[in-house]
Amino acid sequence: GLDAEARFFGELVVSPESQALRSIFFATRSGPSTEGARTVRKVGVLGGGLMGAGIATVTTLRAKRQVRIKEVDPTGVGRALAYVAKVVNQRVKRRRLRPFEGEQAMLRVTGTTDWSGFADIDLVIEAVFEDLALKQGMVKEVEAVVGPDTVFASNTSSLPIGQIASAAARPENVVGMHYFSPVEKMPLLEVVITGQTSKVAEATAVDFGQKQGKTV
Repeated sequence: GLDAEARFFGELVVSPESQALRSIFFATRSGPSTEGARTVRKVGVLGGGLMGAGIATVTTLRAKRQVRIKEVDPTGVGRALAYVAKVVNQRVKRRRLRPFEGEQAMLRVTGTTDWSGFADIDLVIEAVFEDLALKQGMVKEVEAVVGPDTVFASNTSSLPIGQIASAAARPENVVGMHYFSPVEKMPLLEVVITGQTSKVAEATAVDFGQKQGKTV
């Protein structure tokens, strides 16, 4: 048995999977800096689909922050809120949350079809369709309603953050926060920066991702 264990360990320790897991282990412990991160009290999520609703879920459940979901119509808002409620109710049913904690989580989530409630938001995360023009339009619209220090994060998985930021009046506030689906289950978060991204925006994205329970 000991001989077999030694042989199997030798095979596993040099495998690509072992290398990847060790890389994640050390990256987590030496991880990106959160020095200078702004305090995030309220988050806006653009898009209430699978990704947007998942981001809203970890924001209220793990980070315990207020989150406002913007969708194009009331039906979209309803679907997003139903997704969050489904995850919360499952955790209450499995006794990972007390019923009161579940109620608190749902009270932190609201939805809208306009920009109401966005003026005091600290971090906006867009999770709309993978269309460059659409995402660039989102940046412009967001900048018109939020404060000058609000960080704008894109959940894009394929478009360069620099191209999205090129439409921004404040490109230093633009960063990538790429989640994996389903967001409430997948542990990793990629934070993507450009040559113009400020250290404050980068640190804010990293710090909040960690508060959402992610390995950044």
